[in-house]
Amino acid sequence: MITNDVKIESFKIFLEKRLKNDLPGMMAQEKMIPVFPDNTPEYFNYNQILREAAVLICLFEDKERIKTILIERVPDSGPHSGQIAFPGGRKEDSDKDLIDTALREAAEEVGIVVPRSEHIGNLTPVQIPISRYNVLPVICFTNEIGSLTICEDEVKNVFVVDLLDLLESEQIRDVNARNIIIPAPSFAFGNQIVWGATAMVLRELKELLL
Repeated sequence: MITNDVKIESFKIFLEKRLKNDLPGMMAQEKMIPVFPDNTPEYFNYNQILREAAVLICLFEDKERIKTILIERVPDSGPHSGQIAFPGGRKEDSDKDLIDTALREAAEEVGIVVPRSEHIGNLTPVQIPISRYNVLPVICFTNEIGSLTICEDEVKNVFVVDLLDLLESEQIRDVNARNIIIPAPSFAFGNQIVWGATAMVLRELKELLL
C-alpha cells in the first residue's frame, strides 16, 4: 500500500493512473456491508430507480501528510442522522453533471472551493437503498483548503483526517444502526467510526492504493 512518506504529486499521479483502469467496484464495496438482524438493504440491484447524488473526496497535503475532509451530519429523522460522511448531496437541475454537484455541495456544506480543473477521476457509484440514492464519489486535489465554514443546517462537525491512517484502521466495530447495535466493517479516526456507504467508498479507494 502507498505509505505516509509519499509526496502529494507522486500520490496524485499514481491515483490518477489507477482511476483510468478498471475499478474494483462491487468487489471492494461489498466488504463493508454490515449484516442487519432484521433486513439488510438490497445493494447492487441495478434495476432500482435511485436519485443521483455525489460526494467530494478532497485530497491535499498538510505537514507532509495526505489529508481529506469528512463531516458529521446533523442529528435528524433521516436514515443517515449523525453519520460520518464526505461532503456531498443530491444533484440539482442547475448542476452540469455530478462533478458539479460534488463541488457545489462541498462549497455549501463546509466552504471548500476547488476548481473543476483539479478533478482527477471518480470511484464507482455507491447505491444507498435506504435513502434511495446512487452516489458518485468524485476525487479532487487542492493545494490548500482555506477556512472551513460549516452549514449548520446540515453539518454538525467537520474533520481534517489523515487519509492513509484512516485506510489502515479497517476492522469490525459495534455501531448504532436504527437504534440497534450491530457489528459492522468500518474505519475510524479519533473517537469517530466511519461505516456504511462512506466506508464502502473508502474501501474501494484503499483497493486502488494497495
